[in-house]
Amino acid sequence: MRRSSFVAGVLFAVGGVALLEAASWLSGGGGSLSALTAYDVSAVGRYRAIRPPVTEHPGVTLSPSSPTANGLYTFRRDVPEVGLRFTVADEHGRLIPDVAPSEIRIFDDQVPVDHIAQFEKMSDLPLRIGLLLDVSDSMKRAMTQEKSVALSFLGRVVRPGTDRGFVMAFGDTIQVFQNPTSQVADLIGAVQRAKGPGESTDFFDAVYSACVDQWKAEETEPVNRVMVVISDGEDNGSRHVLSDVIAAAQRNEIQIYALNLHLRKHNYRGDGVLQRLADETGGRFFIANNAREADRFFSDLEQELRTQYYVSFRPQTERPGYHALQLQVRAPGKLMVHARHGYYALNQ
Repeated sequence: MRRSSFVAGVLFAVGGVALLEAASWLSGGGGSLSALTAYDVSAVGRYRAIRPPVTEHPGVTLSPSSPTANGLYTFRRDVPEVGLRFTVADEHGRLIPDVAPSEIRIFDDQVPVDHIAQFEKMSDLPLRIGLLLDVSDSMKRAMTQEKSVALSFLGRVVRPGTDRGFVMAFGDTIQVFQNPTSQVADLIGAVQRAKGPGESTDFFDAVYSACVDQWKAEETEPVNRVMVVISDGEDNGSRHVLSDVIAAAQRNEIQIYALNLHLRKHNYRGDGVLQRLADETGGRFFIANNAREADRFFSDLEQELRTQYYVSFRPQTERPGYHALQLQVRAPGKLMVHARHGYYALNQ
């Protein structure tokens, strides 16, 4: 009797695993549940299977708390989906607020995307803002102006109770002066207190840390993640490199807007770094020679953040690593599309 019960139990467990594999195949998963792929943004797919015992698989969550009347349970699996924010402007730089989904074409590694899963106008999404201040010695002469334009940005863009932001400063150390909050007064106080040792500059490490560590909490509603970096873009002390920072920002869907204060007329080596960082994440890079020009940059930034679009789509190939992206808008007239240049896919 005991041996028969043991054999029956083993066969039942194996059958549960087989049902899971079958559910994955029938839903388009294409095979083993252990070979799932995770991308920038994950939607949720639901599969039904007979009551446990069931062997756990990576990427699948069993929800036994609410079985149906016939004893079925719900299984959830990550379905790959990529999200992309973008703006469209005319040849004079005026933002276009009425782009239609039918006018959009997306190329994933030069392969046309055959179906757009989601399309939204993002005119009023809550902002999640990271403000990074360079307090290294190379920015010492611009420190007063740097804090002034940062305060102007907070007062102009952040909406109390709706948006949330944090403040970090970096030199040869990285310091968080204010964790994420919706209180503008706390953010202003953090900017005023920001200082630190700055013989070297851990620029890449600071931006990487902000991308990875400061937005850990799951959001139940759509939000727009933005990072504003005021720096000369020079680095001489980081463990990370520029490609690490770009990958971290793309994986977390963070747009980076960079501002350099050129108080003296000469070439800044970090401008190219800041430009690439902005281009690859769908943000912008701006050079200001005075506070008035910086204020104009933040005015344009505020308008842009309220006139964006969002699309999501299934990747055309389940290939891990970097995927190049191109987005086109088919409409009369000469239009300029601004979006990030790619995304990273990871094997789970």
